[in-house]
Amino acid sequence: MDTPPLHKRGLEWLTSHALWELAKYVFVALSAGLVSFGVSRIIHAALDTALNIFFVLIGVMGMLWVSGAVRWPTSTSKREEATWEIFFFSPGLAVSLTPSIGRVIINLHILSTKATELIFVHVTLRNNKGTYLDCESSEPITVEPMQITAKMIDKKFPSQELATFERGEIVNLEGYAKFRDGNSIKRFQITMSTIPSM
Repeated sequence: MDTPPLHKRGLEWLTSHALWELAKYVFVALSAGLVSFGVSRIIHAALDTALNIFFVLIGVMGMLWVSGAVRWPTSTSKREEATWEIFFFSPGLAVSLTPSIGRVIINLHILSTKATELIFVHVTLRNNKGTYLDCESSEPITVEPMQITAKMIDKKFPSQELATFERGEIVNLEGYAKFRDGNSIKRFQITMSTIPSM
C-alpha cells in the first residue's frame, strides 16, 4: 500500500488540527455570546433571572472547559477496578511421571493481575483410560502482580497407579487454586492438557 507524500500528510494533519482549533474558537465565541446575552437579559429583565443565570454559568463553564482550566472527572466503573485475573500455564513440561518410584511432579506457572497470596492448590491428573491422580499443596506462596510465579507439586503414589499412564499420551490437568484477597479467599479454576515427561 502506497503512503501519501509527506506534503499531503502534513496538509491533512494541519487541516484536521486547524478544524479542531477553529471549532474551539467558535465554541468560545458562542460561550462568550451566551455570557453577554445572559448579562444583558439580567440587566434588562427581572422575571427571567433564573434562566439568565443559567446562561451565564453555562457560558463561563464552556470557556473554562475549552481553555483547559476545568477538567471533567473521568469515572472508573467498579467493574474495571474489581477486575482480577489469574492465568495458569507451563512454558515447559507441566507434568513429570516416574512410574518406577511412583513420583508425580506438576509444574504450574501463575500470572496474576494484582498482588495476592496462593494458599491452596488442588489438581487432578487424568488420562483417557479413566485413571486419575489427585495432587494438592497448601504451602503459601506470594504472587506479585504481572510477574510469573512458579509452583511445583511433588507427590508420591503407589507404582501400580502410575502404570496406566503411557509415554506420549495426552493427560488433562483440572482443579482449582485458592488465593487470599484481603480478608476474603477467591477460587480460580485450572484446566490444561499436556503430554507428561516419563
